[in-house]
Amino acid sequence: MRSAQTIMTGDIRLANLIQALENPYIAGAVDITVSGITNDSRRVEPGKVFVATTGWHADGHDFVDDAVGRSAAAVVVERTFYDQRSGNGTPSVTWIGVDDTSKALSLLAARFYGDPASRLRLLGVTGTNGKTTTAHLLRSILDASPWGQTGIIGTVGHGSGSELEAGVHTTPEPLTLHRLFKDMADKGCVGVVMEVSSHAVRQQRTWGVDFEIGMLTNVTRDHLDYHPSFDDYISAKREFCYTLISRERKKKNGTLIYSSDNDISNQIGKGFPGPTVSTSAERSADVYATRVEATINGTSFDLHIGADEVIPVNLQLLGSFNVWNALVAAAAARVLGIDVEFIKRGLEAVNRVPGRFEAIRHGEDRPLVIVDYSHTPDSLEGTLNFCRALRPNRLITVFGCGGDRDRGKRPIMGGIAQRLSDVCVVTSDNPRTEDPASIIREILTGMDQDDRNLIVQIDRRQAIAAAVRSAATDDLVAVCGKGHEDYQIIGNESHHFDDREEAAKALKGWKPK
Repeated sequence: MRSAQTIMTGDIRLANLIQALENPYIAGAVDITVSGITNDSRRVEPGKVFVATTGWHADGHDFVDDAVGRSAAAVVVERTFYDQRSGNGTPSVTWIGVDDTSKALSLLAARFYGDPASRLRLLGVTGTNGKTTTAHLLRSILDASPWGQTGIIGTVGHGSGSELEAGVHTTPEPLTLHRLFKDMADKGCVGVVMEVSSHAVRQQRTWGVDFEIGMLTNVTRDHLDYHPSFDDYISAKREFCYTLISRERKKKNGTLIYSSDNDISNQIGKGFPGPTVSTSAERSADVYATRVEATINGTSFDLHIGADEVIPVNLQLLGSFNVWNALVAAAAARVLGIDVEFIKRGLEAVNRVPGRFEAIRHGEDRPLVIVDYSHTPDSLEGTLNFCRALRPNRLITVFGCGGDRDRGKRPIMGGIAQRLSDVCVVTSDNPRTEDPASIIREILTGMDQDDRNLIVQIDRRQAIAAAVRSAATDDLVAVCGKGHEDYQIIGNESHHFDDREEAAKALKGWKPK
């Protein structure tokens, strides 16, 4: 299939590699040398195994003949295809039939790299919003404690040090994922905190990976361009949680940390048959917060953790919603046996998470700009509500919606932005292969188009500049949707574009009215 996933670390025998598979059907030689694995037929070379996975846009089985023609050592296909083709007179190729090639790819990748995940303690975070911040907060806690070096895998990058490797997906595909596990284990990491997306669950990217702790932040509308329904999206989140107890080789059940303040995550958490820890910023729970206070300088709260322990926490991160993320991270750390002093130290050490309610400043005499990744109705509403809580003179919001994604959320987000903002500037996000003007027209159907404070500017650079230029000193400009992204996808091409850079340029040239 058309995917750029290949691994090649040295020679290994096919007979050893396929021991990772669950009841494979085999036609051909297995006592042969394998030099690599790929699910991209264009990258097949003699000695490589081609795995015909089914992706979002293409079915790898359509490219099996291409892989055979490139002298693949073996092809891994699903049973129906195997039954049709395994005896087709190509003895130079070993045919391997399995029930699910996506699961097979994960198992083969783990085997090829020597099962590096077994050398790591794995901590997975899922949810619609807050995955990235929760992962960074938990990693900071662990780094502040004697627990040991911790790797991180997620939306803003992967790595075990301060410099993160950029990634294409929130949760990498298996061939990348297990390479990262190996790199981290070889560098001495004790564990890894990683984000697990609903796409990754449905595509079996983490199949066979045992998580010691699973964290569920919340579940609201998202990715309905991919999932056939909201119920299916919820099911994917639940499925990840249930992998904490469903692996036969797991020595003990993993623990689920969940927020009880979100109805769906609370429902999943209460129904989970293994050990759980609930968190809440609104009511009593196993781990909860009181005396929450959010200002432009940070967020403070009292952390109730354990029977009688109450710890004052002063987050550098802006936004009361970060209390929810901090609670989940603190609860996970407590399950790992981390002392409260390190939990407090780690939470307070994080001064920014790229593109997550990130303040762009240029002196106190100029407007404040907030750049945030909020690209769902729920996250946009939360971001703008916090902006309003800071009591700016005016809230000016710049936002758009991505192309080739859930179209149903566009008018919803338009309505939210207009209701909570004094001025709305509707612009492009990542239009991809859609016409930017058409996307904006769909956003506008949820808005009062006669409102004189509604501005349409397709060019995102000009939209940000115009919003900042129009702002007074005590106004706040919220630039929403892209967050940490340093690119804009137009058509099938990616162009450098960073909301933070554009906001900084606009602030530098700002002049008072």
